[in-house]
This record gives sequence, C-alpha cells and structure tokens, in this order.
Amino acid sequence: MTPVLKQKQADDAKSHSVWYSLAAVAGANTGFILSLLGELDRIETLMLIVILAVLAGGAVFTFFEMRALD
Repeated sequence: MTPVLKQKQADDAKSHSVWYSLAAVAGANTGFILSLLGELDRIETLMLIVILAVLAGGAVFTFFEMRALD
C-alpha cells in the first residue's frame, strides 16, 4: 500500500471518530433535555443519557461501516 493511501485511511479513521463523538454528544444532550422535560430523577436521567448516546453513536458507526462495504 502506498504512503498516500495509508494517509487517506488514517484521515478517514480520524473523521469517523469525530462523527461518532458528535453523535454521542448529540444523543447525550437529547437525553438531558428529555429528562428535564419529563422531570426524571438522577438515575433515570443518567440511564436515558447513556442509552441515547450509545444508540446515536451506534447508528453513525453502522452508517459508516455500511458505506465502507462498497
């Protein structure tokens, strides 16, 4: 593999990890806002934040992995 292709793969991996992080942060923020609207206690709020962050990150991960199959 040429150095140019290795650099491109490294850049793609970095950009994907940024998208995973952004999706997880967006999911956590959504969970926080929903917990405020629903007046949940701390444990329910943490559960909702973690669940939505994992689901959002997983959705973005799945999207990029499906695109990589082409």
